[in-house]
Amino acid sequence: MTPPAPQHFESLLTGIDRGLQAHLAWNQRLMRCALLHEGPGEDMMQPDAHRRCLFGKWFLTERTALAGFDAPATAELERQHQVMHDAVRALCSQSSQGQPASEQDFKAYEAGQTAMVACLNTLRQKVAESVLQHDELTGLPLRNGLNYAFQIRQGDAARSGMALHLAMVDVDHFKRVNDTWGHPVGDLALQHLARIMTGCLRENDIVIRFGGEEFLFLLLGNDAEGVVQRLLVEVRNKPMLLDNGVALRMTVTAGLTQVLPGDTLASTVTRADHALLEGKTHGRDRYVIAQAPGG
Repeated sequence: MTPPAPQHFESLLTGIDRGLQAHLAWNQRLMRCALLHEGPGEDMMQPDAHRRCLFGKWFLTERTALAGFDAPATAELERQHQVMHDAVRALCSQSSQGQPASEQDFKAYEAGQTAMVACLNTLRQKVAESVLQHDELTGLPLRNGLNYAFQIRQGDAARSGMALHLAMVDVDHFKRVNDTWGHPVGDLALQHLARIMTGCLRENDIVIRFGGEEFLFLLLGNDAEGVVQRLLVEVRNKPMLLDNGVALRMTVTAGLTQVLPGDTLASTVTRADHALLEGKTHGRDRYVIAQAPGG
């Protein structure tokens, strides 16, 4: 599959967001049908309503592109979208005829909507991550496309109201590993650290190999500080066992900063880098939170 152009990535993410918003609003529409006996509208009562709604029309034009990111999630999204519409049509028909709502139809509606939201979130994550190229050694994304990924996460933070943090993480005294054990062991050490870092991530977090033994984290959601704390503990407490039985112990130092409105990638990385340098200056194996501009 040829990677979409940047504007197509944005179009896909916008469509997914609109789908999430539109189908979370179905509860209100159903409630008005049930409580106020309002007419559901022709778009809800047609057998092909899942193709007539705004999301359905958009999905038909982008189904192939979405399947390129996650074919099973795309197929399940299409199936659950129809399930939800079929249940809505049945419920509205019952309401218009003065009949009580079928519990089975209502459960089908709830299950369909929940599954749809899960599929949309999965696809959103895959699209957001796909702008990044991956490092053959560690399997982590590289910094190519980082600026666009940063903008995507800024948009996610603005829409969701969640905080976005950026952390710069550097392996302490990594040159000693290469000098003492050789570069092949150094490569294994980076792979070991990449596994630990990936294991510390939450659903909406991204870690990128920024260069050499330096890594960049984009942390969307509450308790970014907790993620960094856990990373330091995991690296400290999980040495890499060498073939000769020696436990290669490593630590990392991190600089953490919140991404503020109006921040660019460059300004945010600069703040995090300054915090990282402060952590190195004061003994390493620690994290420092950058002071907000003007603070």
